[in-house]
Amino acid sequence: MATSDPTTSKSSESASTQGGGENLPAKNSPSGKQEQADALIRKYALFGTAAGLIPSFGLDVIALTALQVKMIKELANIYEYDVEDQMIRMTITTGITSLGGRLITSVATSITKAFSPLKFLIGGATQAALSGFLTAEIGKIYQARLASGENPADVTVSEIVNHVVAQIQQGEWNPTKVAGFRGNFGYLLNK
Repeated sequence: MATSDPTTSKSSESASTQGGGENLPAKNSPSGKQEQADALIRKYALFGTAAGLIPSFGLDVIALTALQVKMIKELANIYEYDVEDQMIRMTITTGITSLGGRLITSVATSITKAFSPLKFLIGGATQAALSGFLTAEIGKIYQARLASGENPADVTVSEIVNHVVAQIQQGEWNPTKVAGFRGNFGYLLNK
């Protein structure tokens, strides 16, 4: 009758416990960084959605800009890129984008309110959806820049606008379906 050696079973047990995470990417590997960045972008997209609910024009733009700049800074930390000396440039870029998004939402809300019985809900829902969507897309742009080793401060307003327009054309966000969660808040779901 064979008996098992307790030291052998303990070492194989600890190896299997340690090896259980073997398939998980290390946090500093490219895929580990991407997973961290994706989770961070989803978190800030949620915060961006909440900032879009601020009813005061101007205050919402400032809050959204601050959130996006903080997200970019944290993305840079994940990719080990120092952006401290470029924060003003990135703040201006995201601020202009946030302001543009707010202005577009105001126009879209005016048009949509004319056709909906829930007029009082549409403006806030549209603004929240667009704010979260813009935050997620800005995060993706900066993540791609950082992952490829490019300077994140070189992102321009026109690059962001072109990217967002392309995403809308591909159906990633549908501003005409205010009531649809998937159409407006799909960026919050893990894709």
